[in-house]
Amino acid sequence: MIAALFAFGIGLVASQTSPADAAASDLAAAKALYASASYDKVMNAGKMVGVSMFSGYSYNERSMLSLGVVDPDIEIGNEVTLVWGEEGGGTQKTTVERHKPLEIRAIVSPVPYSEVARKSYAVGWRTGQR
Repeated sequence: MIAALFAFGIGLVASQTSPADAAASDLAAAKALYASASYDKVMNAGKMVGVSMFSGYSYNERSMLSLGVVDPDIEIGNEVTLVWGEEGGGTQKTTVERHKPLEIRAIVSPVPYSEVARKSYAVGWRTGQR
């Protein structure tokens, strides 16, 4: 299932003021784009149930969003955990800060996340209108 994860990233934002070796992966306010896709783990009850591949702050929705895929048995409205960042301090790329993973609570939400786009924006796959 393709899903939008409404991420509650208060800990992520707060960690940006931590010492470098204790901070979570950087949050670029517009969009963190140091790879083609991020592939952060989505966990539920200790099991990996998906990946987040694009994240950032949506000005239109006034919230942090993370787009990804989750197993089909994970339902809209379920709470999952997004593991932001990589284990072992992250990648060795010089353009990416050293960091430690941070667990962020997220709610599985429908795609497109915007209710207007999902229900009435245009005829087609988004709205199910033909």
